[in-house]
Amino acid sequence: MNKKVLIVEDEQLVAYLMENYVNNSGCSSVIGSVDNGNDAIEIAEKEKPDYILMDVRIEGDKDGIETALSINKNLNIPIIFTSGNSDAKTTERANKANMIGFLVKPIKQEELVKLLCNKTS
Repeated sequence: MNKKVLIVEDEQLVAYLMENYVNNSGCSSVIGSVDNGNDAIEIAEKEKPDYILMDVRIEGDKDGIETALSINKNLNIPIIFTSGNSDAKTTERANKANMIGFLVKPIKQEELVKLLCNKTS
């Protein structure tokens, strides 16, 4: 069964690339792609994805970590964060948000597929 993935990314080209990675993973498919926290919360509540691929810096008044924390007040959706910034403060904040992975941009397809498909090799 394909796992449902919501992409939250404000850079259109990066979102498109991640959507291709997810849809070609063999284990998951994208159910939506948005660029801000409010839309992400709305879709997560309605669609209940299996995973959320969340950029740390997104459009709107909430960043990706705040958005993930809001989503997981009512839902328990594993988050895979993406960011060009992997400093200790950012990763520490992300750890509080049901994070199962933190991928530094540029995203490598094999790293993303490994997290989504739970591959160990």
